Amino acid sequence: MTRWSSIALQWALMTAVSTLLFVGFFNLNGLLFAQFEHVERINWVFLPAGFRVLLVLTMDVPAALGIALATLWINRELLAEQWLPMACIGLASGFGPWLVKLWMQWRGVLHRDLLHLSSTSLLQYVLVYAAVNAIVHQALFWWFALHDSQPWVDVWPMFFGDLAGALIVLYTVKLGLSWVKNRLHPKD
Repeated sequence: MTRWSSIALQWALMTAVSTLLFVGFFNLNGLLFAQFEHVERINWVFLPAGFRVLLVLTMDVPAALGIALATLWINRELLAEQWLPMACIGLASGFGPWLVKLWMQWRGVLHRDLLHLSSTSLLQYVLVYAAVNAIVHQALFWWFALHDSQPWVDVWPMFFGDLAGALIVLYTVKLGLSWVKNRLHPKD
């Protein structure tokens, strides 16, 4: 296997894993937090936002592509009639967090290797990501006249839903990793 085919296979696997995880957690969020839905597709708690952050931070562009594909899959019933809005929403969903990551790296808040990731820099990333995601999605909903859009009203539940979902997922992962570390290396 050549170096390029190996890289292509890795990208394909990371994209597929990201797609499956995002669709799975989108469906799980619907089961767990349906009562927190503000309007269709806007939740006060949105766990997939946390997986957007986690996947993009760890797998970069393949994750962004996987999330974009997952968003298209989730909205597949609308694709035939509204392919352009759905494509734009898919791109915003996947590549929005990636662009925020690049911007935060450019500003020096996030390091490329993520070894020096502090709670403060992660929180800054999540806040900027949640704001950008909510604003871009609401702008697209309004521009394409989707979901009876009320951007000035709906932007807040989407922002808080993304923020809450990201913090829940990230802290759950952090606690889970601490638990595993303590189980593997108990203190004597």
